[in-house]
Amino acid sequence: PKKPDPGAALEIAKLSGIEPAEYLYLGDSGVDMQTATAAGMYAIGAAWGFREEPELRENGAKTVIYQPGELLKLI
Repeated sequence: PKKPDPGAALEIAKLSGIEPAEYLYLGDSGVDMQTATAAGMYAIGAAWGFREEPELRENGAKTVIYQPGELLKLI
């Protein structure tokens, strides 16, 4: 199924043996944020990508970053 169905994200978590809650899900659209939330993952919005911060936050982004290097601070 297509996003925002969490099936693919959950399958990755299952195959890796890592709990979904331990994942940082980085995406650049509202659909990505919905997918992360549905999978129980930590949703991080990439403000330099496809959509802007308001859409990312409205769809569940817990954090929004503006440059890739900011991701390192969250690990």
